[in-house]
Amino acid sequence: GRLARLRVERHRRPSALLRCQVCISSVQAGCVAHNAQLRRTSLAPIAANQHPRVGIKRPQSSARAGTSMAALRLVALLAAAPLAGANVMGIDYGTEFMKVALVQPGAPLEIVTNSVSKRKSETVVAFVRGERLFASDAYGTLSRKPDQAYARLTEYLGRADAHPAVETLRAKSYFPTTARFNETRGALALGAPAGTTEGYGGDWDEWAPEELVAMILTYAKDITRAYGGNVVRDCVITVPAFATQLEREALVAAAELADLRVLSLVEANTAAALQFGLDRKYDEPRRVLIYNVGSESVQASVVEYSTFLEKAGAGKNKTVGQFEVLGKGWRTGAGGFHVDLALAELIADGFNEKWKTKKKGKAGDVRTLSRPMAKIRAAAKKTKEVLSANEKIPVNIPSLHDDIDFSMTVTRAELEAAAEGVLALATVPIDDALDAANLTVDDLHAVEIIGGGVRIPKVQQLLKDFFAAHRTNASDPLELGLHLNGDESPALGAAFHGANVSTSFRVRKVGMMDYSPFAVGVRMTNDLHAPSATEGGGLMGFFKGGTKKKDGADGDDPEAWYKRATLFKSGARLGAKPRTIAFHHDADIVCELAYDDVAKLPPGTPKTIALYNISGIAAFAQDMAKQNASGNLPRPKVQLSFVLDSSGVTSLAKAEVSVVEEYEVDAPPPKPVEVKPAADANATNSTNSSTDADADNATDADAAETADAAETAEAAEAEAPTENATEASNETAANETGTPGKILKKKTHKRTLTVIPSVAGLTQWAPRAGQMGEAKGRLAAIAAAEAERRAREGAKNDLEAAIYRVRNQLSDREDEIKPVSTEEQRDAITTASTELEEWLYDADAEPADTFVTKRKAFEESWDAIVSRAEELAARPKAIARFRDAVAVAKSNATELWPEERPWLAADDLADLVAKAEKAESWLDDVVKAQDALAAHDEPAFLVSELAAKLKPVAVLATRLALRKKPLPPKNETLASNETDSNSTDANATADGNATEPAEELSEEEAAAAAEKAEAEAAAAAEEAEKEAAEEEEMKDEL
Repeated sequence: GRLARLRVERHRRPSALLRCQVCISSVQAGCVAHNAQLRRTSLAPIAANQHPRVGIKRPQSSARAGTSMAALRLVALLAAAPLAGANVMGIDYGTEFMKVALVQPGAPLEIVTNSVSKRKSETVVAFVRGERLFASDAYGTLSRKPDQAYARLTEYLGRADAHPAVETLRAKSYFPTTARFNETRGALALGAPAGTTEGYGGDWDEWAPEELVAMILTYAKDITRAYGGNVVRDCVITVPAFATQLEREALVAAAELADLRVLSLVEANTAAALQFGLDRKYDEPRRVLIYNVGSESVQASVVEYSTFLEKAGAGKNKTVGQFEVLGKGWRTGAGGFHVDLALAELIADGFNEKWKTKKKGKAGDVRTLSRPMAKIRAAAKKTKEVLSANEKIPVNIPSLHDDIDFSMTVTRAELEAAAEGVLALATVPIDDALDAANLTVDDLHAVEIIGGGVRIPKVQQLLKDFFAAHRTNASDPLELGLHLNGDESPALGAAFHGANVSTSFRVRKVGMMDYSPFAVGVRMTNDLHAPSATEGGGLMGFFKGGTKKKDGADGDDPEAWYKRATLFKSGARLGAKPRTIAFHHDADIVCELAYDDVAKLPPGTPKTIALYNISGIAAFAQDMAKQNASGNLPRPKVQLSFVLDSSGVTSLAKAEVSVVEEYEVDAPPPKPVEVKPAADANATNSTNSSTDADADNATDADAAETADAAETAEAAEAEAPTENATEASNETAANETGTPGKILKKKTHKRTLTVIPSVAGLTQWAPRAGQMGEAKGRLAAIAAAEAERRAREGAKNDLEAAIYRVRNQLSDREDEIKPVSTEEQRDAITTASTELEEWLYDADAEPADTFVTKRKAFEESWDAIVSRAEELAARPKAIARFRDAVAVAKSNATELWPEERPWLAADDLADLVAKAEKAESWLDDVVKAQDALAAHDEPAFLVSELAAKLKPVAVLATRLALRKKPLPPKNETLASNETDSNSTDANATADGNATEPAEELSEEEAAAAAEKAEAEAAAAAEEAEKEAAEEEEMKDEL
């Protein structure tokens, strides 16, 4: 309830823009309708067809989202009772930008602003003079010192050096970053020039991509703490639809290095679809195409929205919205960055011509120079953005290279021609997504476009032409919907998904079903390096049954045994139930998880996902063989359970081996049949009928109890947990076992197997926990070095500020300082400030403690002079107040209080006089000593000491002033008379029953008594008021 309201909040930083919590868009040029209504009332309903952005009408639909739907859009999603301290981040980690959304108790979903109040941060990290830079600072360094900055790091995660994306960065992007394959880690490593490590005393020459991504994620955690006030560790991170398992696991490893707990990974389009469906409930299935043009790729997802009924208690049903991803498609190398590269090639050609002309044919190719190419890429990006709204723009790059200023004019047509090959891929993912969903354009109800690349006019035109050409009904065209914030919707959807996954929130239920586009299978062979295989010996003869032979292979050859199966087909639901495979085997095995259909994988993806050594099968078989003297035990049965979690990661979750032993036991004796006695023949009819009825009821009840007991026993045995050895409840008759008087029982022997991940024979694998220890230690050392640097810089700045402050005060407060200081003292202060200032220029390497020590010593000498000036100004008034207080205390104790407050003890008054005289004597001594000193000497006493010396006098005087007059003793005679007047007269009349009536007052006497009582009450009130006034006066005086 407290969250179910619309509001427009100003960001915590003054420079931030107003933010509309209804549509999550900036209130600068848009959201005029929402902003105007919300200024009038916080609960004003928004018309269903009025979209918050100016100039865009929201189409009417048959959805349940009616007239008041938007009024509860996002703020009311979080329940009123989240757990304390529960915060979740949604991180849309893109190739070029990162957006962070925050969900916390008592607040709506919000986009976190970074240290410069921007709502998105560049995913770049730079190293400059021992300092790490992030976001826009690092992006600026990318142009000035490209060899000390790292960008587009997601292109390196979980990939090899021969991956097409890595080749593009090397050959077409002209990035100076050196990528090489580290065979020890089974992953890429990025070159670390001396400029990136020397500030930390590092002796390493390469960075792991996970380290650099962890630094950026740590920055995301830091800005979230600065924005929300709490440290947030739980997060959900977005990934592209084509991210392979190795890439996903590498991103999770980077998050763990940043001390983040990844609740789940979610695809960017799926997160945007979740954000779109938060407040939309459709009676009929509605299919929407989410089209996303990012920096690296173009992605398309076909999503179907629908509703289902859920029991809400008290016989009521609640309508819950849900969506399902039906199909997805993508094309890498087709994003906005590749449009930038096409324009950069155009600019580079123009500069090469000018360079060649100016140098008379002795120029080279600017593409071989990293710094000029970094400037060209930055100019190309800015030019592309401007051409999205203009037909042409001049490009000016001063001092591009070799003291040559370059300028040219680029038109939108030239840009589109240069990027023709990239733009031609814009609609291919739509065809792939529709084919995967087995749908056509006619089956779509709406299209939503997101991503920075959709701002390119040519992309929008290609989309319109595509849908117009493939739409059968030309009167019902598909419009390009702009109902989502193209930059922030994935981050907001990820944050809401995190609130759903976290146990700390109770949110509105929104069903979400996504799938994996890649089929995963398993292959198993004998572990030929296991001790059970190398020590020799076989167990085949101890078990009944044989080994299934490989076609054309000998069954006795351990190398010939293998099994394979498809675990999760293409289109398998994420987070579905585990898939279990079972087979009979008696040797340790190696299990390989691999993609089944290599042709559908992104180029450069290794086939193998993971490798496991599963041991314990042979040992279990040996143990069972020792118990199998008869040779009737079956071969051990191995069960392997695999999961495809919500992050799209497949793994081996559980491995067990078991043997079911069958044995015969003596059958129990049959139960005797009980014969009930006949009814009494002499009983009356009514008695007989009653007895018969009772007997029938008893028989039915016994039968029911017997049946219930049997069912309960069967259910108990069926639901009983399986232990290492359990007896089965299946019993057969003696003639079924073949042995008279025997029944068959079963006992299950089960053991959990040991599973160890392996990399034997692999060239590339996911990061392991032990392998990231070095990176974690390096990050901790870097963080400690930066903390020390910040402390040093802070201490240095404080010293410099103290120098300038003292200099300014020395001149501004000259009239105050001159009387209490000598010229030598003032010259010493000036000399010390000059020497410290000169020392600061060469003290960059000094520790923080040195700066602190020098600042304190310098400030102490100056503060002593300032203190003397302040004492000189405050001393006369303080002494006068001290003497006045002592005089008042002595006067009260000797003159005023003995007469007005006679109940005060004489010893207390004498004590007050003694304390006052002692304080007065101390003051006379210190004043005499102070008069003997010069003004520039240290004072004989401080003004602050006067209060401490006067405190005993003030405490005693206050206690005496507040002491009230004691109450008079009780009038016992009056109480005795009142008792006698109400008692029975002892001398009653002769009849013994009469009593003497009480004497009644006359009217005059009663009036006089009332008047007297009123006067006494008035006098008592006046006395109390007087005492209160005296008490307040005494407090003020003291």
